[in-house]
Amino acid sequence: MALPSQSVSQNARGRYMYRRKRRKKFPTLALLACAAIACGGVWWYLDNRDAESGSTTEETAKATAPATAESGSPAANFDARRRARSLETTVTAAPPEGWTTGLQTTATPAPAPVPSPAPTEVPASAPTTVATTPIAPETNFFGGTSEASSIQQARQLLGEDRPVEARALLSNALGSGTLTPAQLDEARYMLASINDRLVFSPEVVPGDPFVTTYTVKKGDSLAKIVKSLGVQVDWRFIQRVNGLSRPNQIRPGQTLKIVTGPFHASVERNSHRLDLYLGEGSNEVFVRNFLVGLGEHGCTPSGMFRVRRNSKLVNPPWTNPRTREHYAANDPDNPIGEFWLGLEGIDDHNQQEAGFGIHGTIDPGSIGRNESMGCVRMRTGEIDMIYEVLTEGVSTIWVDNGLQAAQVPGG
Repeated sequence: MALPSQSVSQNARGRYMYRRKRRKKFPTLALLACAAIACGGVWWYLDNRDAESGSTTEETAKATAPATAESGSPAANFDARRRARSLETTVTAAPPEGWTTGLQTTATPAPAPVPSPAPTEVPASAPTTVATTPIAPETNFFGGTSEASSIQQARQLLGEDRPVEARALLSNALGSGTLTPAQLDEARYMLASINDRLVFSPEVVPGDPFVTTYTVKKGDSLAKIVKSLGVQVDWRFIQRVNGLSRPNQIRPGQTLKIVTGPFHASVERNSHRLDLYLGEGSNEVFVRNFLVGLGEHGCTPSGMFRVRRNSKLVNPPWTNPRTREHYAANDPDNPIGEFWLGLEGIDDHNQQEAGFGIHGTIDPGSIGRNESMGCVRMRTGEIDMIYEVLTEGVSTIWVDNGLQAAQVPGG
């Protein structure tokens, strides 16, 4: 379509040529003079119209240009930086010494199948793997390029009862760094709802790469099953997922849902948010997020951490490093609550951090605030689930960068 300035120019030339045909009897000099005057007028007219048109176009472009500040917001950048750091850690970090598992711990397209239980413990049959080919999060099932449209696409997938694909699509969008804060909140909400079914319910959805099933044999216990399968969760999580009121409630012939792990986490200090993830590398998916308490005066250390071996404790004793007041195990007044997970730094700048961890609290009012001595505090009912899914020597926790301050051990 012609621009306004081009239309004016064509009409002006037409008028001028019409006049020249009517006046061809005039003397040549007069005709040339008239032509020169007319051309000058046309040039002046077009020049001013083009300048006005250019100015108007520029102002219109400024007024209608899509806002990109939100998608580059700290909230969006946190998810993108966390995903990049997770991929880097997955590729470069060697498996912890002594760790053996039938599941892959490197960034490959598909996890290896869960190994069969040892013959001495499970003589009858091997566990049945529900899916062997994971859905890659980077797959765009609709061929589109807009990450913002992923939310609508995920709704359509859910309407078609394809939650595994919807989870992969939303998780990929979450880590892209292109969603606005409002879209990030909606994506996390949708993912938490999806994982209520895929992760936390007894239902086994076909195609889920993080789930297998196991048929209980005589003499089995949840702890024995978890150990024989080599899955990277605590036996208590298997009890939770299958809705068992007691760990000894299992019976021979019963089919259990097994979530294989591994789980990882990240902490965004500005929003006091802990995000939980399932899987490794590019196959990692978002599970849900939790509000947490952090260190006063910005003293929570940053960087990549790993759950320290032999550090997960239930109802641990604790001594306040400031007052030296001691709390015995099972003391209801113990400020760190019922669960403790010790963390070790694996970056150059945080390897010397001591006494840093994730724990519960008896002060729920401190959640969402900076009141601890540096550690990550969680509510009762949430810290116990985190205790169950984060594995010693395997699970990583990335804490985003911020003001560097001395961390006080044991907070």
